[in-house]
Amino acid sequence: MPEAEASTPVQIGVGDLALLITTASRLLTSLATAEPFKKANLGLAEWLSLSLLADKDGVSNKQLARAMGVTGQRANQLCAALSSAGLIAIGQSSDDKRTNVLKVTEKGKKQVTVLNAELQVLLATALKGREQTLTGAVRNLRRLMRFLQPEAQT
Repeated sequence: MPEAEASTPVQIGVGDLALLITTASRLLTSLATAEPFKKANLGLAEWLSLSLLADKDGVSNKQLARAMGVTGQRANQLCAALSSAGLIAIGQSSDDKRTNVLKVTEKGKKQVTVLNAELQVLLATALKGREQTLTGAVRNLRRLMRFLQPEAQT
């Protein structure tokens, strides 16, 4: 990040930022009880885990925990639930037998595809008419994150 940009005070639209946070909170709350999750018998955390694993197959529990910002114990719980549902397979790493490798099954891939398509429709409906305001809020949030975490910008 250029020095001039780092020293420039960040002007955040507090109303936009509040709207983004409030909207995200409402969306997450409503998604947790949405019909696609009920049909799939998944919670938000399981869906997020499955989505992350579908994007980057063959990761460890530790990598999943880090990506989700949860403890290793919570990642293990999520993996156990996904494994018992047949959505992921847990195997051993060929490099280190102490490390589990998580792979999404065909059933899991199909589930992610169906859920994500249904969620796109739900989100588009929920955000209709708010695109411009939310885009501004996201832009401000990114600026705020650059200000708060300049070391992450390298």
